[in-house]
Amino acid sequence: MCDNDRTEELEKIIKEQKEMIDKLINAQKASFKETFEPKKEKVDDAMKAMFSIITNKEIQRHFVKAGVEFLSGIEELIRAVPVPDNVKETMKKASEAKDDFVKDVVDELNSSKQKAAGKKKMKKIDVE
Repeated sequence: MCDNDRTEELEKIIKEQKEMIDKLINAQKASFKETFEPKKEKVDDAMKAMFSIITNKEIQRHFVKAGVEFLSGIEELIRAVPVPDNVKETMKKASEAKDDFVKDVVDELNSSKQKAAGKKKMKKIDVE
C-alpha cells in the first residue's frame, strides 16, 4: 500500500468518524479547562505577589547592600592574600568602579527619577 492510498484511507476514516473525534476533542478541552483554569488564576495571583515583592524599592535596596557587602568582603580577602602588584592594581580599579556604581545606585534610589534600564554608566576595568 503506497503513502497516497494510506492518506486517502486515513481521510476517509476521519470523515466517517468526524463527529466522534469532535466530541473527544471537546471533552479534552473541557477537562483541561476544569483542571487548569483555577490553577492558572492561583499562579497569576502568586506571580503578581512575587513581582510586587521583587520590585519593592526597600527589598531592592537590601539586595544591593548585600551585594556591595559581599564584594567588599571579597576585596578584603584578596587584599589579605599575597598577590602580584598588577593584581593589586586591578583590584584597586575594580574597587573604584564598585564605589562609582554604589554612588550611582544610591543617587538613583534617592531620586524620584527613573533611569532607563541598562543605561547605567559602568567603568571599564583594564586587566593586565
